[in-house]
Amino acid sequence: MEFRADMPELQIVTDPKRVEAAFRDADERDFPDWNSHPLSGQFSRNLHAEINREKPMHKLCAFCVVDGDKPVLMAPATYRNRVVSMYGLPMALAAHRDLGAKRRKHAFAIAFEHLASLDQAADLKFALINGCFGSNPKTATDLACIDQLAAAQSHIHAVIDTTEGEKIIHREVRASYRSLINWGRTQLHMRYVNAKSPDRALFEQMPTFHTHIAGAGAHGNEYWEVYWNEIIAGRGEVSLGFLNDGALAAGTAVIDAGDVSYYASGVYDREKFDKPIAHYPVYDSILRASQRGTSLYDLGEVFPSGTADKKEVQIGFFKKGFTGAFRLRTTWSVPLGS
Repeated sequence: MEFRADMPELQIVTDPKRVEAAFRDADERDFPDWNSHPLSGQFSRNLHAEINREKPMHKLCAFCVVDGDKPVLMAPATYRNRVVSMYGLPMALAAHRDLGAKRRKHAFAIAFEHLASLDQAADLKFALINGCFGSNPKTATDLACIDQLAAAQSHIHAVIDTTEGEKIIHREVRASYRSLINWGRTQLHMRYVNAKSPDRALFEQMPTFHTHIAGAGAHGNEYWEVYWNEIIAGRGEVSLGFLNDGALAAGTAVIDAGDVSYYASGVYDREKFDKPIAHYPVYDSILRASQRGTSLYDLGEVFPSGTADKKEVQIGFFKKGFTGAFRLRTTWSVPLGS
């Protein structure tokens, strides 16, 4: 696709059918930020749409910017409590890679103008926008947010370079974890659900197990259908760990997008926490992500002490034990009010 200075003026499209079609037909090669990470890409959009259907909280206001009849910027927007986001998460504003610098800047500018005018009665305060996943704010979205005098916030993610091989990956594991991983390797029987082995009955043990462990925090069937669809399409895997007596003790779901494998869900039987049931399944999922061809395994956000509840901080400490490498994920708060 070629964009020229004499092409028609950029326009906003809000018609739900046209927007849905643009989102569905988007080629990741043309829109590199559209599905570069499961946390901000297709998986997260679909998953949180289902959560919102279970318990409606966010109003839909998705749109795209078009050049003639060609989408050049996509915005899967929702809003709630004066904040525009993607179901409460930072929204990925995905621009076409072939847009020239001036036209791209204009596309972002009219997108932000549209966001500010979405609902005057709602008195929208700011838009939460997904930025870069690395050390330097250098993506088109980052630059556009800087132009809007947006405020940046960094989130620490524990990551593993899966291209380094098992020897180096194992070397980076916290020393106290190694015997726990070895215990799991010998005491847990691992079974896998993936595109090559799409065992629906085995997969269904994951949501059943999650419901048993989470209780009131469990999700419905459509929520887990999002996981299933990603997995059978070759974009992830569920692994289940069984003890020698046949009891299911661990469930781990990893979803892939772009070059990233993301630790999306981990469910472990708290009644068996006298045994190190979580360490080997997580470690095993890292090695298996490498076999699927992704180059980075993202264990997720690590919350500093005092920034989250005690449980989340403890989970972050657990994640840090698998790696000494971290990346900063940037989110932007773009002001929308006058």
